[in-house]
Amino acid sequence: MNDLEAVKLAQEKREDGYKAIFENHSSFLFTHALRFLKNPEAAEDSVQEALHDAFRFINGFKGNSSLRTWLYKILYRKMLRQISKNKTEPMIIEPGVTDSTYHNVELKLDTTEILDQLPERDRSLLMLAYWDELKIEEIADILQISLSNAKVSLFRARKKFGERWQQNRRKGENANEL
Repeated sequence: MNDLEAVKLAQEKREDGYKAIFENHSSFLFTHALRFLKNPEAAEDSVQEALHDAFRFINGFKGNSSLRTWLYKILYRKMLRQISKNKTEPMIIEPGVTDSTYHNVELKLDTTEILDQLPERDRSLLMLAYWDELKIEEIADILQISLSNAKVSLFRARKKFGERWQQNRRKGENANEL
């Protein structure tokens, strides 16, 4: 069932509409929440709260953006509230080594480490743009900023990431020389 049909059914308070929305979007929301919060329990809580609010206010969805963007916007606010209340304590999540080479795993770990060093907003921008592959218009909508602000902020976040990447590489090279 597509999103428009699911929303219409959910707005009519039909269970199959809610179920379709959950099935179509819960794993995307959980994956992003886990990347952002680094705690499976906190990620589950955020997704449940976000979906609860979305279902409660489903009549407020007018279709001005995609359903995924609307849901992510709700989730994003939940995650920020959770972080600001210091409810989350990061857990170490062992990466599943599914790549065929150690180098790819090392690059992913480096990327995650650098993202963790960035301010929340920069990390969010980069994750939305590159991991979730959202369009800049969707990112602006989620973060409730203008399109030009989203473009400038993403440019600056990329620049900060690049600078930190270079710093980490230099540190690694210096450590190998010792």
